[in-house]
Amino acid sequence: MSTVDYDPYSHEAMKDPYPFYAAMRKEGKPHFMPKYNGWALARFQDIWDASSKVDDNCTFTKGQTPGQVLLGEPVPSTFMTMDAPEHRKWRGLIRHEFTPEGVREQEARLRALTQELLAPLLKKGQFDIYSELANRVTCINAGHNLGLPREDAEKWRALIDDMLHREEGQIGGGSERNQAAAGQLFGYFGQYVYQLRNDPALAQRYTKIFLDASVDGRSLSDEEMMFYLFSLLVVGSETTPITVAGTFWNLQNNPEQKAAVLAEVKTGKFDLARKAFLETARYDQPTNMLARVAKRDFELNGAQIKAGQPLLFLYASAERDETVHPNPDKFDLYRQPTEKSLMFGHGGHKCLGLHLGVLMGCILVEEILKAAPDFEVVTEQCERLYGEHLSGWGKVVIKFKPH
Repeated sequence: MSTVDYDPYSHEAMKDPYPFYAAMRKEGKPHFMPKYNGWALARFQDIWDASSKVDDNCTFTKGQTPGQVLLGEPVPSTFMTMDAPEHRKWRGLIRHEFTPEGVREQEARLRALTQELLAPLLKKGQFDIYSELANRVTCINAGHNLGLPREDAEKWRALIDDMLHREEGQIGGGSERNQAAAGQLFGYFGQYVYQLRNDPALAQRYTKIFLDASVDGRSLSDEEMMFYLFSLLVVGSETTPITVAGTFWNLQNNPEQKAAVLAEVKTGKFDLARKAFLETARYDQPTNMLARVAKRDFELNGAQIKAGQPLLFLYASAERDETVHPNPDKFDLYRQPTEKSLMFGHGGHKCLGLHLGVLMGCILVEEILKAAPDFEVVTEQCERLYGEHLSGWGKVVIKFKPH
């Protein structure tokens, strides 16, 4: 019988889940959560095996976030909450933009945007990497791909942060702050879809693709279009900024590695900077967890999963699994890549935006390092995220000589 009392919504788990994850990994099998009649997968191999056969064993129609699966929160209808083969068909409509080739086509624009937003911050001598730069770049880019005006994209990203915000002890997204932000967001997207229906020429890029799409003779309803716009803005701008901010926190707290990165930057190379970003994504995985629901009975490493039971895929735990990564609780940018990785998921619902996220993250890290190699992290002004779904640094302030 398990001695680990794990609840993803407990204050202790939302503040720092890593001690729970280490204890559950030691159990050597999936961890049963009686309160939710479900399972938490903390071991790398368990998540890998479950993901390898996820289309056979699980459904995504019940949602992907812990709130949707465990608490019954609303589930937007997009390709992210479809099962195969519908998932692949609808996701495939925008697949090219997320291939390595498609991403390279966006590199010059993304670097220019980063430099534009960074320039006024350099005059200040201090700024928050997450909110004042990285979050803005990724949000503006997500809005660009949806054809949204820049000012609207930034405004709605702020509302997304309000919608995802958790107060201490809060369970799920039902606070007044969460609901007010969600109401404004969906009101905006509802109006935007109405405008598009009346003047389809306004639609651009992803929005035009989905507005014009017909898969197996079915087009998207107004509500579905609204969900697509909302979901693509959210997932296109939430995890990369966390990892960028965390990269600078980790470099500051590992002086020898920071010195090595900066020495290489002076030569015009950024190999170590890229490794620092990727190691941060492993060490402090921003997607703390995603959820699935079993659609049939199956066995997983000795656990008898029953149809209808929820499963939590604890990615942040998997990437600190001792059987995969030696000394996993240490930040080490020299760590050799493993043959298998769960940093961007695995299986049929592996992260569509992995190449774009890495490119944007590396551009942001490179441009900050080039412009402010004398940076120091203002530790007392930094804050970690608090919640069940996302993890990492939501505020990292750096100071440097203004220029």
